Amino acid sequence: MRKIGRVREVWRYPVSSLGGEPLASITVSPEGVEGDRRFALFDPDSGLAAAPEKETRWRPALFVTASQPATGLPVLRFADSAEYALDDDALPDRLAEHFGFPVAVGIFGEEDLRFPVVSNRYKPAPLHLVTTASLNALAETARLPPLDARRFRPSVLIETEEGEGFLENGWVDHVVRIGDTDMRVTEASRRCGMTLVAQPGLSEEPDVLRGIMRHNKRNLGVYATPAKGVTISVGDPVYAEI
Repeated sequence: MRKIGRVREVWRYPVSSLGGEPLASITVSPEGVEGDRRFALFDPDSGLAAAPEKETRWRPALFVTASQPATGLPVLRFADSAEYALDDDALPDRLAEHFGFPVAVGIFGEEDLRFPVVSNRYKPAPLHLVTTASLNALAETARLPPLDARRFRPSVLIETEEGEGFLENGWVDHVVRIGDTDMRVTEASRRCGMTLVAQPGLSEEPDVLRGIMRHNKRNLGVYATPAKGVTISVGDPVYAEI
């Protein structure tokens, strides 16, 4: 294996489709990142989970961030700095005000009598890796300004020390080592409309998705599964089986 860089950022998204939280480290197993995407917002009339990549009415989701305290339920933070735990009785009214229609909170695939179970609209991978090499390649080929990794919602952003272009394309079906733990890269990350949606500090930018489609077959980043439970921290070295 050859060292190709280091971990620049790690992220967790306690509520699917909302803004996430940058952390010093994350705990991940073959089942996924601990505390990641356990909950979702949904339309109580249709029962369908929020889908900002498909429906413009859900795009204000990116202007709400979710964080997971050491104990208790995730907390939502709005642009005016108001915060609400997921079981706060005032939250449904605030969500309706924010989105302009009734919104409820649900949970994915587990029992909690406080929340209805909702169906996930996709099968989440345990870990999502994106490199700075790919961000730079996309910006250059699509003639875009420097790209913020938040558009791509990675679990791990890898700052590459060598190599250029869409570097992680070559990792599929190979092993990547982060710190001292190996993980198999299973597939490329096929991108959707979430990459172009506006969020705090970032304007809507359709050319992001157009660029990915034109220059990298609609892929950017890769999905990976660790061989065992592991903690990934900012600064960890990253090696690739290349």
